[in-house]
Amino acid sequence: MRVIILLVLFAFLVSPIYSQGKRKQKPVSFQKHYNEVLPKAPQYKMSGWFFAPGATYMMTPFVYQNRTYNETAAQKFDARTRGLGRPGIYAEVGRYKMLQYWRFFKFMDYGISYKGLRGSEKANGQLVSIPSEAPLSPLEQTQGTFGYHYAEAFINFNHIWRISKYNFIQHSLGANAGYAFMANQGGSTISAVGNENPGRIAAQLHYKIGFGIKMRGDWLIIPALETPILNAWPFENGRSSYGFFASRYRPVIFSIRFMFMRKANTLDCTPVRTREGLKMPTDMDKQNQMDGVK
Repeated sequence: MRVIILLVLFAFLVSPIYSQGKRKQKPVSFQKHYNEVLPKAPQYKMSGWFFAPGATYMMTPFVYQNRTYNETAAQKFDARTRGLGRPGIYAEVGRYKMLQYWRFFKFMDYGISYKGLRGSEKANGQLVSIPSEAPLSPLEQTQGTFGYHYAEAFINFNHIWRISKYNFIQHSLGANAGYAFMANQGGSTISAVGNENPGRIAAQLHYKIGFGIKMRGDWLIIPALETPILNAWPFENGRSSYGFFASRYRPVIFSIRFMFMRKANTLDCTPVRTREGLKMPTDMDKQNQMDGVK
């Protein structure tokens, strides 16, 4: 949860700074090639393809967590657990569609992805008496590892905050659902709790923040960070992290998306202002030819 709060605070703190800098700059000319950072009609088609390689990491507190289990009036089980994340691989491919008539969200995207989540846990604990806390059982020391590999489908709705001629900040809200076609969990945790895992089917709502760069040519590059904000399946009373063994892990996905803009099928894509309003040059040529025949 702390990671989500930090990401949102960072986004809202950075946006006003960039907006102040933007007001000091001269407005971008609508006659220049880089007028728009996103595909816009009639120069470009309103949909296209993208792909993104990336990496995952399971965030944890990085220190031992003291926990108490099975507490009664005479005894309790004191435990110390430490979860450790490991890097994994991420990849996605899909399509985007511009939302011309939406005010907040500028475009949506959808596709399929592969997501590998890996980590480990070390734990120790023993049964002690109350209140003296004298040991009643030998000290348990356990460790375990896991590697879950998901095939997923996703959808995102994206808001764009333009900060310069070639750059923008992207805020995205979306959902993902998938199946763990490979689920490996070896070792064990302390006996006072069961070996927790999220199951093979998972569905979540997520938030993503990215930094968009318009490259020379007809494509964009968007490095981004993504993390869940709510577990929808299995629902865990508002939690957004994964449970493995006796620890909780937060998936963080770093990806670099490549979006390809497709030019529209016209000879000249720049509209011209006439007495009758904006017209395409190809339409004006046809009108002139008709006038010449008359």
